[in-house]
Amino acid sequence: MKLTYLGTGAAERVPAIFCKCRVCDHARQKQGKEIRTQSQFLLDDGKLMIDFPGDAYLHMMKHHLNYNDIEYLLISHWHSDHLYPEDLVFRLPYYSAGLDKPLHIYGNEAVKELYDRVINSEGGPNDHFLQYHTIQPFQKFEVNGYTIYPFPARHGMFEQDSFNFAISDGRDTLLTTHDSGYPYPETFDYLEQEKVRLTLVSLDCTSQTKGKNESHMNWEHNQELIQELRARNLCTEDTIFVANHFSHNGGLTHKEMAALTEQAGVITSYDGLEIDTALR
Repeated sequence: MKLTYLGTGAAERVPAIFCKCRVCDHARQKQGKEIRTQSQFLLDDGKLMIDFPGDAYLHMMKHHLNYNDIEYLLISHWHSDHLYPEDLVFRLPYYSAGLDKPLHIYGNEAVKELYDRVINSEGGPNDHFLQYHTIQPFQKFEVNGYTIYPFPARHGMFEQDSFNFAISDGRDTLLTTHDSGYPYPETFDYLEQEKVRLTLVSLDCTSQTKGKNESHMNWEHNQELIQELRARNLCTEDTIFVANHFSHNGGLTHKEMAALTEQAGVITSYDGLEIDTALR
């Protein structure tokens, strides 16, 4: 399994569009890994795309992608830094030409509500170009060779409107916890029930070393989550852990965060990072 981090920031990005804090000023000066766009991910060079933020067009250009070749899109929740349906509209007739396959979009009911509102404002759905599939919490489903295990995340309205996922290709399994607080106990029970064994874990670390809160994790949460996964035998000693989804309000630069996480054997993500489990 190969995971590509197209973007690794929270909604306001780093540097934030309107901010003069130390982290943002440092990013403007240093560029490189200090620049973080809104979070978005590819599995196996486009077999599955995870989230479609306002920065999706930027990612397409920066990473030399062709979204016309991607047929499956998984959406975690309805916030604009994870779903920007106004750009999906441009897959409809009279905005695009030559498309011979639909884009299949998978998301929960809250995501569908936003999606429908935007698509209907442009004349309504057209299954030749876009097909929406509503998914339910704790009900696994199959997409393009992957088994996807969805579960509610502590985020949004805290009413099962935000999801995270375990995604298995039959050999390796990825766990995503992006843009959310510490997982509910039911999440661990569900993964145990499904006999999931994680190869790669991508950890929300929005708050970095700042205090804990309900809707995002920090580095302390990350260490607790790793311990819990190990205690429940949901991962192995070879499991790869990556800290991701950073806000400038967390207070640390990429270099500072990497120095912290490397002590625990955890990778700090950056835009363009590729993790290939076959190379571990």
